[in-house]
Amino acid sequence: MVWAPEQTGEFLDFITDDRLCGMWHGFIFRGPRRGEMCAPPWTEVSLSGYWFRISAQIVEIAYRLYDEAPKQDSVRTVTLDAMTGALWAAWRETQDRERQQWSGEEAWVESNRVWTHENGEALHPDWISRRFNRLVELSGLPPIRLHDTRHLSATLALLGKADIKVVQERLGHSSRQITSDTYTSVLLQLLTAEAESTNAVVPRSKKDGPQRGKSTRPEARGEAPETFRDTEGKGPDEGLRTAA
Repeated sequence: MVWAPEQTGEFLDFITDDRLCGMWHGFIFRGPRRGEMCAPPWTEVSLSGYWFRISAQIVEIAYRLYDEAPKQDSVRTVTLDAMTGALWAAWRETQDRERQQWSGEEAWVESNRVWTHENGEALHPDWISRRFNRLVELSGLPPIRLHDTRHLSATLALLGKADIKVVQERLGHSSRQITSDTYTSVLLQLLTAEAESTNAVVPRSKKDGPQRGKSTRPEARGEAPETFRDTEGKGPDEGLRTAA
């Protein structure tokens, strides 16, 4: 499942005051894997150039955490949009304040990670998923998984007319086909845009279409209206599919 752009906006508005707001923006707009978001230290983030480097990922085995190399072809540099970059810069200041506060209590844990708890301890991937699920529940939006933000990120990029090759490299896929088949979902806006762009390639001598004020419905022409029968219960969304 993925959210529509309007629903995505609702969620981002809802989590504006959340301590990890910048991280949720990173998941939705940049689409890293959960373990990839957990791994980077600040030395692999540029707040002036708005990018971060993915060269490792955190994996969980029996709830214990281990660093390992990311999946094949997944070592990459990911650019940040201006809003997400600004949120990450604000987060850096928040983390510095927390370091001062918790160091005074001799409780600060120097994990060398970008995303941490208030005491500096690294975030556990499972904790991130549970926190995301709770925020979604509180927002009242249709439930999606944290991993679905990768699908969402790809879909939003395509809706914004990004090249599929650029999306592939950002998500760290080995081929363009994987990105197209696995991490994109069809949105109504994409279907509408495709329908209009297909119509637009045919030149017409008259561009004004049906006359205004003149109904084109069958009953207005003295014909029996067509009745829609949904014999299989699929309805008007038949043919749409969610991301794998």
